[in-house]
Amino acid sequence: MFDGWSNFFTMTGSAGATLVGLLFIVVTLNTDLTTSRTLDIARASMTPALYSFGGVMFQSMIALVPWRSPWHGGAVFVLVGSFGLIYRVNAVRVRSTLHLRSIQGPVDWIFHNALPVGASIILILGGAGWVVGAVFAPFAIAGASALLLGSGIYRTWSETLALIGTRGKP
Repeated sequence: MFDGWSNFFTMTGSAGATLVGLLFIVVTLNTDLTTSRTLDIARASMTPALYSFGGVMFQSMIALVPWRSPWHGGAVFVLVGSFGLIYRVNAVRVRSTLHLRSIQGPVDWIFHNALPVGASIILILGGAGWVVGAVFAPFAIAGASALLLGSGIYRTWSETLALIGTRGKP
């Protein structure tokens, strides 16, 4: 089913892995920021960004496996999407209690909340589509990966700026 998609998934998986590494560098550069507010920012936004980048990498790995049956790969995508949906809905709930300045505008809310939740739902649908042999399945799975990658990049950038803004503040 993923014939012709290997370049896309190789590229997005590599991008996800690279961005996971860069995320660790960003966090390491901010280790002198020890306020509880900084830890709240890191837990509320940097960890979900890590999950987004790791999810893209993991989805690419799943797509590139030479599955013997579409049922197996599709079931894995449905499970990954389901667990991702549960995690992302909980992350939205946690972030809403923190009242972070970096997630106040509608565009911020879309990239931090709506896109990751939507990507998980699309991944579930893509996995189910793969099980039944639907033509849309690779497009849905690729779309979920692209949404998570875009969301993670935006989120990491805005939270890096938020962490820089907390420098020198108690």
